[in-house]
Amino acid sequence: HLAFVLDSPITVLAMLVLPPSVVAIVSLIGAVDPREVTRRISPTKAVYNRSQVAMAAFIGSLAAHAASGHPAASRYVIPLAFMARVVSAAVNAVLVSLGASIASGYSIGRVLRHMLVGHAFDYAITQSLAAVVGGALAILYPHSQVSAVAAALAVCIVSRQALARSQMVIDTRRAYRSKEQALNQVSQQIHKERSEERQLIAAELHDDVLQPLFKVTLMAQVLKGDLAGGRLLELDQDLPELLTAADLASTTLRELIGDLRRSALGRGGLAPAVTRFLEAASARAHSALHVEISRIVVPPEVELVLYQIVKEAVTNALTHARAKNIWISLRDLDELVELIVRDDGIGFDPDMIPAGHYGLEIMKERAAGANAQLWVDAFPEQGTCIRLYVMREEV
Repeated sequence: HLAFVLDSPITVLAMLVLPPSVVAIVSLIGAVDPREVTRRISPTKAVYNRSQVAMAAFIGSLAAHAASGHPAASRYVIPLAFMARVVSAAVNAVLVSLGASIASGYSIGRVLRHMLVGHAFDYAITQSLAAVVGGALAILYPHSQVSAVAAALAVCIVSRQALARSQMVIDTRRAYRSKEQALNQVSQQIHKERSEERQLIAAELHDDVLQPLFKVTLMAQVLKGDLAGGRLLELDQDLPELLTAADLASTTLRELIGDLRRSALGRGGLAPAVTRFLEAASARAHSALHVEISRIVVPPEVELVLYQIVKEAVTNALTHARAKNIWISLRDLDELVELIVRDDGIGFDPDMIPAGHYGLEIMKERAAGANAQLWVDAFPEQGTCIRLYVMREEV
């Protein structure tokens, strides 16, 4: 908003002093965007942005000149400045909404409802002050012309730099606090995940190792009874069974240790771990889970990141999205590994995440740690789609 706030008085001055056609040309040339030079926006978008700025200034100037042949010389220059500013702002909002609607496929009304203009009262005050300053400059312009414009530009440039520096300090402090809180959240998350990993290992030991060991103990008691009763023939029959049970327990424990060394997720690696988590989640969920999990081979650290992001994304969808359906897909696409978690819930605005919610930030940090690309497609009332891509050369 900073650029528009400080440019507005000059734009109002131009709309009052210059003919509408000249205002349009000046605005078209002056609406240069640094992103055009770095090619961060397409030529089509750049042309559209410039054109809508020129059109808004043209129609605002046209309205002022229609009300008064010479707005800058009128005794009602300040009201005319207000009218020109309101008309140009309205045209700008409509044209921006039209462009966003074409690009996103949403209705103009929906885009208008979600336009970010800051606090409505602050926005109205800022635009009103811009109109007053622009009108005052228009009154001074016939007497000093170039000097008036130069002085106004100097004030705008210095004010912009001062406000930009202040905004940078505010953003830095906010980012620092957010990172600090996110780190605390990550620490708590790691503690929770460590606890869950211990529970997972305990379950594996109980299911796969404890039963053979119990049989070893049982057969040892049987052999002790055979020895105490002098039943040597039965001892000869029971001893091989004891050896078999001990060998099975040893082999099972060795396999479990090998699996834990190869993968941070227990037996079977990523696909079984994700499947077990989703089965447990579906048992307590009100959403239908649609699962497509393929077996993939990636390094242990990437396995852990994929599992953690699946868990975070599904948990967020179950907790916050109020979704009826959640789709989870994990596939190996030859050149890359693709993870998609999508829901049909209430969605959210990624630029307006409430304070204290760091799930998305944590997922981004984890994806960056695995050299993966994380994409979040979300819009209010339109559901959420989280996509993670790990290039094959990275794994």
